[in-house]
Amino acid sequence: MPPKRSSARATAGRESLLAFADEVARQQASAPVQAPDPELHLVTFRIDRESFAVPIDRVREVVRVTEITRVPEAPIHIRGVTNLRGRVLPVVELRTRLGLPPAEITPASRILVVEVHGRVLGLLVDQVSRVMKVPSSCVVPPPPEVLAERTDYIPGVARVGENLFILLDLDRVLLLSDVR
Repeated sequence: MPPKRSSARATAGRESLLAFADEVARQQASAPVQAPDPELHLVTFRIDRESFAVPIDRVREVVRVTEITRVPEAPIHIRGVTNLRGRVLPVVELRTRLGLPPAEITPASRILVVEVHGRVLGLLVDQVSRVMKVPSSCVVPPPPEVLAERTDYIPGVARVGENLFILLDLDRVLLLSDVR
C-alpha cells in the first residue's frame, strides 16, 4: 500500500509544479513588455586629450598611418594623400578641423577611412580607442552654453561610466568653413 501514497504525492507534486508554471506564465503575460533601449555602435578615438566617437556604419576601416604626401596648394585641413592598397586616399586632419594645432604623427596615430558626402577619405586621429555599444539613453545633447554656430557638428555627448565621448556628425564637421 505505501506505493499508492507515493503516487498520490507525485500527482500532487506535479499539479503544484504545473500550477506554479501557470502562475509564472500569467505574471509574464500581464507584465508590460518594455522595448530594449536602442544601442549606438560607435568607433571611439582621441584627439589631443578629448575622446570622440562616430557611428561605426560610417567607418569602412581603421589603418595605420603610412607616408602621407603633402599636396601643394591644398586646403589647410588636407594633410595630404596616402596610398591605400593602390588607391589614392585624401587625408583630412581632424585636429585642425576642430581648431587644434596640427598633429604630430606617432605610432598610435590612425586613419579612419570613412565615406562622407559620397566620397571616401581618411581622417587622421591621434589614437583609435575601441568600438563600443552605447545605449541611446546614455547620449545627451551638448549643453547650450558650449555650443556656437560653428559647433553644430556635435549632435550629443555619450556618458559611459565616468567617461564622456563627444559625438561627431561627419557630414557637418567636414563642411566647416576654412576661415577661423
